[in-house]
Parts: sequence; C-alpha cells; structure tokens
Amino acid sequence: MEITGSIIDYIGKFEGGILVSIGLMYRDTYHDSIFYYTADKMLLTVDDSLIKALGSYIEEHSDYLPLMKSIIEQCEPFENMVDQLQDIETSEE
Repeated sequence: MEITGSIIDYIGKFEGGILVSIGLMYRDTYHDSIFYYTADKMLLTVDDSLIKALGSYIEEHSDYLPLMKSIIEQCEPFENMVDQLQDIETSEE
C-alpha cells in the first residue's frame, strides 16, 4: 500500500460519532487527517497537501478502500469507545 495510516489520538465524540486524529504516510511524507466513525459509517478528511501530492481526492486513489479498512481495524470498536470519550464542545458565534 502506498498510503498508510496510524492512530495518533482519540479526539472525542461529535454528533454521535468518534473523531480520531490519524497520521498518514505517503511517499515518505507525513500528512494529518481526521477519521470519523460511528457504528455503521466512516469518513476520512485529509489535509490539502496530501490532495495536492496525490493529484486527486483520496477517494479516487487505489489505496483508499484498503486504507479505510486498515484504519477501522486499528480503531477500538465504536461500542467500546463511545461512552469513554468526552463530547467535543463547539462554540457558536
């Protein structure tokens, strides 16, 4: 796999799901990303520098599905984590 991911930190709960800071490596360069998952959904948001390096959105890369599988396998099951994490507070202006 050309893109690999590692869990950096569990950030907290947000709108019924869990936010996780993920470090991605692509061609020996580190990129920040945020992984969001629930009991039945998952989403990966990557920094602009990775999109630029890939030349396309990550969802279009051949490593996207294997990467998502790898990340979800590294994460603690949703049911185990959801009650252990604090809600993320957002301020509305």
